[in-house]
Amino acid sequence: MQLPDPFISLLKTQHLRACGLLAVGSVLGAGGTLVFQNLQQASQETINRTQTNTPKRLTFDLLVKEEPVLGEQSAPLTIVAFSDYQCPYCQQFQKDVFPELKQDFIDRGLVRFIHKDLPLPFHQQAETAAEVARCSHRQGAFWLIHQALYDQQNCLACKGPSEIATVAGLNKRELDQCLKDPAIANVIRSNQSEAGLHNITATPTFVIGPTIAADRHRGLVVEGALPWQQFKRIIESELRKIPASNQP
Repeated sequence: MQLPDPFISLLKTQHLRACGLLAVGSVLGAGGTLVFQNLQQASQETINRTQTNTPKRLTFDLLVKEEPVLGEQSAPLTIVAFSDYQCPYCQQFQKDVFPELKQDFIDRGLVRFIHKDLPLPFHQQAETAAEVARCSHRQGAFWLIHQALYDQQNCLACKGPSEIATVAGLNKRELDQCLKDPAIANVIRSNQSEAGLHNITATPTFVIGPTIAADRHRGLVVEGALPWQQFKRIIESELRKIPASNQP
C-alpha cells in the first residue's frame, strides 16, 4: 500500500528536523507521581514503525486540561504541540509555520491549538523560560509572552526570560511571586513525564487528531519543524477523515 506523500516525507525528516532528545530517565510529575519509561518497548516500537512505514499514532490519551489553548473548543481538529523555548526548530516553526496555521485553520474554527512544555536538559534557559510562560498564563498573556520568548530566543541567556517577559508587558511583581510557586514547576514536570510516557522525546512534536474532548487528546505524531506546505497537507489529510457534520 502506498502512503500519502506527506507521510512519506514525514518519515524521512522526522528525526532529522527535530531539536533533540530528552535525557534518559524518569521525571517526577505533578502530585509526586513517578512515571517510568519502558525503553526496550519504546525502541522496539520505533523499529516496528520504521520497518512498516506506518506513522505513529497515540494509543491512549494526552491530558490537556488547563493547558494554554488557542482556537475554539468546537474545532474539529486539535493539535497539541510539545515545545522548548530554546530549541531553534521550535523557533522556526513559530516564525514560519504558526502564522499560516493560525490564519488558515485556527482563526477559521478548524483547529484548536494546545501548548505543552518539553524543555530539553541541554538547554540551560528552557525550563526557566517555560516557567515564565506558565506564569504569563496566570496573567492572561500566555500567547503574547510565548511569542516574545521565541522572538528573542537569542537573548534568553543575556537578558533572561523574566526580563524579556516584563519588557513585553508582564507585571514584574506578579511574575516574581508566581515563579516561587512550586505548582508552576510541577506542571512542567508533569508535561515532561507525559511526553516520556508516550515516547515523545524531540521538539517540536505535534499530536494531530480529531477533537474528542476538552480535557484529552490523541492522534498522529509528527516530529520536527516541517515546511508549511507539508504541515498543511497533513492537517488537510486529517481533516478529510472527520465527518463533514463535525466540521463548521
